[in-house]
Amino acid sequence: GGMAAGGGGMAAGGGGMAAGGGGIAAGGGGMAAGGGMVAGAGMAAGAHGADHGHAAVGGAAAGGAMVAGGGARTLACGGGMCGTSGAGGVCGAGAAGTSTISYVGVGHGDYIQETTYRYVGEGCGEFEVVEPKPKSRLWMLYIGGGIGALLLIVVIVLLVLPKPPTTTTTTVPYNCDVGFDTWQQGWSISKKSWCCTNQGKGCTTLAPTASPTTSLPYDCGAGAANAVSGWSAAKKNYCCTTFQKGCETPPKTCTLWGDPHIISFDQVGTDKNQALSFYGDGDFWLVKTSTISIQARFEGTKYTEGLAATNQVVVGGAFLGGHKIEVGTRDSGILTVDGQAVFASFPSTFRAADGSFTVTYDDQGEVPDVVPEGNEKRIVHMTLPLGITVTVFQWNNYVDVQVTMSAQPGQDGACGNFNGDHSDDTTATIMKRIGARVRPSESLLSGKAKIDFTPQMQKMMAAECKETTRATAQSTCATELGELATVKNMVFSCMFDTCFGMNVRARSHAKTYA
Repeated sequence: GGMAAGGGGMAAGGGGMAAGGGGIAAGGGGMAAGGGMVAGAGMAAGAHGADHGHAAVGGAAAGGAMVAGGGARTLACGGGMCGTSGAGGVCGAGAAGTSTISYVGVGHGDYIQETTYRYVGEGCGEFEVVEPKPKSRLWMLYIGGGIGALLLIVVIVLLVLPKPPTTTTTTVPYNCDVGFDTWQQGWSISKKSWCCTNQGKGCTTLAPTASPTTSLPYDCGAGAANAVSGWSAAKKNYCCTTFQKGCETPPKTCTLWGDPHIISFDQVGTDKNQALSFYGDGDFWLVKTSTISIQARFEGTKYTEGLAATNQVVVGGAFLGGHKIEVGTRDSGILTVDGQAVFASFPSTFRAADGSFTVTYDDQGEVPDVVPEGNEKRIVHMTLPLGITVTVFQWNNYVDVQVTMSAQPGQDGACGNFNGDHSDDTTATIMKRIGARVRPSESLLSGKAKIDFTPQMQKMMAAECKETTRATAQSTCATELGELATVKNMVFSCMFDTCFGMNVRARSHAKTYA
């Protein structure tokens, strides 16, 4: 211990004696300034012998001390005997002192507070050294499970939501119609290959006998747009067979019979009830193109109540090399080539000097209607360029006609426009497209048509054609006839066609007004 100046007193910080077999241990003691003595520890008996008259169970421990404050003495007992029924010591006795330990703030006092623990024997104390329990990780499981459930919900929602509509635009890599006329020199290899595979155009496969050094007999790309009328038969055959170009449409037949009814090129089948008719007098286009001219004259007869029948036919145009073939009734005596009679006997055949066409006059062939009573069968067969044939069945006072050909560019006429649509070939629509009659400046027919409008026709039109229809027909016919509108009876003749052109029974109706 040492000495501290605290009013003349002496403090013992530690010291004393330890008796292993019954001595006294002074854990601390001393005197504090103030006139008293502080015992830091009391007396402990480790194993007081039996010769002193004490029980040596655990000894006596003085956990308190004596505090002298003004000459008084305080004795504090921290506890009695451990493991026995004895307990000794007086705690809390004594008078209050004048000084106390108080908290004055960090860095302002002379003492600090400390907590210490002392081992007192198994089961004798209040505290124990225990292992810390492992911290629970259930919170991680809960959080992880919650996140997983949330993600699953998001995925399900995305799957069940309707997908936005998608549009697919299909484009072709090449336009096989562009540059087709010059595909051999103008197209790339890839375009030729694609167009050949997908559209059958631009195929470079040559005829089996052709070699790389052999020139082709025809350029099937040149003039393809006008192949039907501009190519020779040999070129058409080669190009159609080798490159599928210039192939002609299958030929069809237009038939005129009686007064006159017409089965057009576009009519399917030969049902005469579907035919169109032209009952008024005048000259008409049967077939009209830039190179082909086939015209017919329709005139009334006493057997048809004044309603027209085919009276005369002429074939001409550039496709025939400027030649003209004309056939009339037996009574008219017209059967000429370029205005000249060419048949001195019957039957007989005429061939053009250049071999471009032939005309045969005989009695061979099936008639489209009937052989009229008292008539001898006479048939004129024309074999013409472009595979066209015209057959005229020559009767005494009228003729029947058949024209067989393939469709030509810009074709129109009383035989129809040959576009595959029968519905647009009515009497009225045809007259609207090409005019109600052949203009005088375009006529190839010899002579002049006689235009009659019989009383039967007048009565029938007044009784069976509505007034509004007649008024419209009169206006349109004046336009469609052009300069012919001033010809006597011509407008009435045209009006009759407008009113009854789609009625194949018009003649039987006209008889009722005789």
